[in-house]
Amino acid sequence: MSPTRYLLPLSVALLLVAGASVAQQPQYVPPTTMDIAIGNYWFFDIRTPAAGYSVDQRQKLVNERLVEIFAAGQPKPVTVSCIRGKPTIFVNGIKLITVYERDAEAAGGGICTKQLAAAWAARVAEGLPRVWPGCRFPAQAAAAPVETAAAPDVPQVGPGK
Repeated sequence: MSPTRYLLPLSVALLLVAGASVAQQPQYVPPTTMDIAIGNYWFFDIRTPAAGYSVDQRQKLVNERLVEIFAAGQPKPVTVSCIRGKPTIFVNGIKLITVYERDAEAAGGGICTKQLAAAWAARVAEGLPRVWPGCRFPAQAAAAPVETAAAPDVPQVGPGK
């Protein structure tokens, strides 16, 4: 028997074993919900991809913006302004997050993007002084964000709500 006669079956067997081991490697499954929180204080969660970003990429971007907000010094009131027709939350003039229709749908309760942005902005305004010792917002910061007053029937959104 020639050596090539054994080489072909051996090669096929090695390819089958290698293919099986590659197929058994776990696949990355992107998260479906990512919390935006600092310490034990939860601000809101992101449940949908948007603007070309996955859920976990959006969380990373918001966390980077929170670092930028803290680095900018004493925060000014949290505001909501519309950019290209979509409510966007700002702190110190720094964009934190834009709320998309998909976010409102994922929150449930039939709320619109402006109501969800108002709820998220209120949580941010309430939470920043709790996680940032010495942080004091002007008195009007505790009120509803600019341009989107929170409706009394805005459902609470968050873990377990």
